[in-house]
Amino acid sequence: MSEPTPKHRRRNTRNWHRWLGLVAALPLLWLSISGLLLNHAEFFGLNEAEVSTGWVLKRYNQVPEGEPRGVQVGDRKVSQWGVLLFLDHEDLQLNGNLVGAVAVKNRLVIATDERVGIVNGSGEMELDLDELSLPPLPVEGVGVKGEQLVIRSSGGTYRFANDFLSFEECEISLSTTSLPLLGDEAKDELESAIRTRNAMPLSRVILDAHSGKIFGFPGTFLTDLAAISVIVLTILGLRLFPKRKL
Repeated sequence: MSEPTPKHRRRNTRNWHRWLGLVAALPLLWLSISGLLLNHAEFFGLNEAEVSTGWVLKRYNQVPEGEPRGVQVGDRKVSQWGVLLFLDHEDLQLNGNLVGAVAVKNRLVIATDERVGIVNGSGEMELDLDELSLPPLPVEGVGVKGEQLVIRSSGGTYRFANDFLSFEECEISLSTTSLPLLGDEAKDELESAIRTRNAMPLSRVILDAHSGKIFGFPGTFLTDLAAISVIVLTILGLRLFPKRKL
């Protein structure tokens, strides 16, 4: 079987160069455009602009997974979405899984299985009771009896003093309360508040899209493919460069 002639090799090389260039055209175009934008981010105002699109924020784990649940206490809503807790639409700095919430003496008492927070009428956390100030954990239920806070835990049922700083065991029956899923409207309002608060700088999004990281493995693969394509195209282009005859 005869070997390909130089003319045939040049034709094959030219075909490879053409098709590889077509495949790599779009990734290379994006890398070029995004690179120019990043080099002039201040001029284009990319550092001040923010992105709050849901799917983008989910790539940065800024929007919780799963479905939010919550309880309405008067005109306040306490909810949990993933590992995040919220009072109305504001972050609530309490660890653990939400157990329930009740109103006690003009205070909102929010209980998780690990902590109990006492919130005043202005929405400020007055007390944050941890395992040193609570009955044996985990907290399993919360309620009100005679204007006093009652908590059920793994060790029994306990009634708290008016200042919430001491408690005594009691025989009060405390029923288990379930946390219903938030309705579509309430969920949309909460998600909108989360997106607005956790919006990402546009320059950061473009940088991660430039490297492909924002799209996970497929994005990184396409970026690597574009880089490899440039290397191969350069080598094929050099092979096509006509040699001068001596």
